[in-house]
Amino acid sequence: MGYGTILVAYDGSSPSNRALANALDLVNHGLGQRVVVLSVTDPAKMGDPAFAAAARAAGVLLSTEENEQAALEALKEQVAGRIEGNEDVIDLRVAFGKPQEAIANAAAKEPCGLIVMGSRGLGAIKGMLGSVSTAVLHASYVPVLITK
Repeated sequence: MGYGTILVAYDGSSPSNRALANALDLVNHGLGQRVVVLSVTDPAKMGDPAFAAAARAAGVLLSTEENEQAALEALKEQVAGRIEGNEDVIDLRVAFGKPQEAIANAAAKEPCGLIVMGSRGLGAIKGMLGSVSTAVLHASYVPVLITK
């Protein structure tokens, strides 16, 4: 029983780190078999100077499909300490496009039994959950666990 494969939407933020920890807890308690960690780069935002500056400050590699391997290596480095001891149940993936669409598509393609993601909690203007988490919640055909 359980969720089978659990997809974690990961962007390096504190909420996404909590989402990854929660997904690993579910697997370690027998409620899932493996965790797919998905990092999504939105090419439409990559040209925005504010986005690029924020990404650099956060240590996020801006990628296009031509350097998917580099993005995967960056993700591996970013989560290395967080997945230690659980490497046998972790799959790392990168995707390009609008995050909400890439997350929902990856969950359907895998297939996943649960999506776990963090909420930025940016306030009422962005919605109580945040724009990406709200969009995934509405677009997904599988349960979505949103961590604060």
